[in-house]
Amino acid sequence: MGFGAPLITVQVRDQNLQILGIVDDFTSLTITPRFNAVGAFVLNISADSPKADLLIPGNGLIIRRGSDVLMSGPIREPNWQRSDGDGGSGVLTVNGVDDMTLLAGATCWPNPTAAPGSQTDSVYKISGVAAEAAMRALVNLNIGPGAQAARKISNLTLAADGGHGVSITKQVNQFDNLLAVLQDIAKTAALGFRIVQVGANLQFQVYEPADLSASAKFSFGLGNLTDASYSVTAPTCTKAVVVAGGSSSPRQVKVYTRADAAFPGPWIEQFVDLTSVDTASTDLTAQMDQAANEALTSGAAQGNLTMNPIDTPRLQFGRDYKVGDKVSCQVRDDFFTDVVREVNIAFDAQGGYVAKAVIGSSDAANNQDVLARMYQYTARIFTRLRRLETRKPS
Repeated sequence: MGFGAPLITVQVRDQNLQILGIVDDFTSLTITPRFNAVGAFVLNISADSPKADLLIPGNGLIIRRGSDVLMSGPIREPNWQRSDGDGGSGVLTVNGVDDMTLLAGATCWPNPTAAPGSQTDSVYKISGVAAEAAMRALVNLNIGPGAQAARKISNLTLAADGGHGVSITKQVNQFDNLLAVLQDIAKTAALGFRIVQVGANLQFQVYEPADLSASAKFSFGLGNLTDASYSVTAPTCTKAVVVAGGSSSPRQVKVYTRADAAFPGPWIEQFVDLTSVDTASTDLTAQMDQAANEALTSGAAQGNLTMNPIDTPRLQFGRDYKVGDKVSCQVRDDFFTDVVREVNIAFDAQGGYVAKAVIGSSDAANNQDVLARMYQYTARIFTRLRRLETRKPS
């Protein structure tokens, strides 16, 4: 492969995560790793290939760049097609998702250690622990090594606790989706998480994304962009009305505001339901603060920067920056800094390689959650426009 086309290895695993073989004759491969969300892959191969019989539901793929695992996950939808103009037996298209799907398919039980018939608790409570510890506990007790036998995911392990994240206190509603709860915690703690195959096991990992905005820069002038587009959507919540108690304890209401410099105007209120929380709780303030922070962060204005970066000797995806890292991209006269939300990477049999990154927003079509974004650049642009509008001719 020429420069810019990294050496990719595609391994096939069975249900027990054992390697069955390597697919080295695919005609095209597209992978889309996503930050704190479920990624996906699509592989096309001739149906005549001796490797085609391995690509069945129940098996999965491990996609590596060198020794690094870019993505691992189960095969979901193999599809075969042939037209009268095709030679051979047609084309097999294999769709799959990464191992984060295990989190998307699980719920948070109010008492994970109790039997299904003994779920009498109304909430699962997290009290003053580091964000990573809280996330690890949720995974461990619901689907990990500490889960009940009927819910335990075979071969799922947890990476060592790195102590990442601020201390959090919150209640998790009974049977909330596990992935959504982890996204909320990671969002306010500025953390990343993923599940990936390590050896013969799957491993849940929590990490702090790198801020590479000073070194990972993209612009047409630097020659590492082919195109870029940027758009902004208005906030959906700038004032969180948090209501606790009201049933078994007196109601308490607190209002939290977070102004958005890029969107001056009327406040946008959002009701945050903590009515299941007893207002006599000693950690009531911490819980209300946490809930408000999550609502205001999720409801902040969103910037959407899509770009087609080009690998250069100095800056390459997978080597110099990864999904979740902060990078910079020039938009008009300024550099926009935010998180690499996802990257769509396409390979072909001739060694072609194209990467398309999305920075600072989510793909609504895939229902991906997002982290907090930075809007200093947007605010500067809008401030300049307002000054121009009010400036009187001399």
